[in-house]
Amino acid sequence: MIATGVLYGTYGLLGLVPGINSYRGVALVAAFYFLPSWLLRREPEVQARYQVGPDSPVPPWRWRGAKVALIAALVVFPPFVLCFWWFYQQVCAGDLRVLSPVLALEHLTPWAGGLERFLVGLCRGHSGGFWPAGLELPASWTAYGGLGFVRQVAEGLFAVALAEEVFHRGYLMSALEDLWPPRRSVLGVKLGLAAVISSLMFAVGHLVGMAQAARLATFFPALVFAWLWRRSGSLWAPALFHTAANLLMDLLLESTFSR
Repeated sequence: MIATGVLYGTYGLLGLVPGINSYRGVALVAAFYFLPSWLLRREPEVQARYQVGPDSPVPPWRWRGAKVALIAALVVFPPFVLCFWWFYQQVCAGDLRVLSPVLALEHLTPWAGGLERFLVGLCRGHSGGFWPAGLELPASWTAYGGLGFVRQVAEGLFAVALAEEVFHRGYLMSALEDLWPPRRSVLGVKLGLAAVISSLMFAVGHLVGMAQAARLATFFPALVFAWLWRRSGSLWAPALFHTAANLLMDLLLESTFSR
């Protein structure tokens, strides 16, 4: 946890230095991949158990990880899409009751009113109905003659999802589980305090990157990533699911709020 705090603290401070904002993201991704191996450099057996080395910063490929990720996506994504459309139909109609606890908490922070302003801007492109008017692909997907989607998948997997999973699930969650072994079973998988704390740190890290209280909502998908990690025994399961979820969100946002 100390290493995680120092990492995100340094990342936040670098954001105050002019002219290096584009480089600090690259530095963060490199730290996600290589810092765990360096911290555990004298413990190769722990590296292997955490899947953060020792042979490569990229965890070993396992087809079981891909299989578990696919099944999870087929189960989770359809109801999520319906809930997404329902949520924004309510919110964009001015009904913020579903957000009352979040708004009350945000009003106690320096970001008071930020979520409401964000939603007002977002909802300008909403049709007002439940179903979106049509399927709109993000511009980044159709760039370079259609190769933009391939680029988005590659960047989303290796520069975002896999890097974050190596650090937060492979290293942080595993290390915390050594301190507080999970004792309760959740849908056939043992999870405990370590999954909760690592997911909270994951959410706080997103808040450091962009000061919007809504980004703390990443705590909930992080719990799903934790479950996938332990269900599959492979970091590829949460990484692939994480990538697919980000792509799905891009598609939903573009289609639901097309202008």
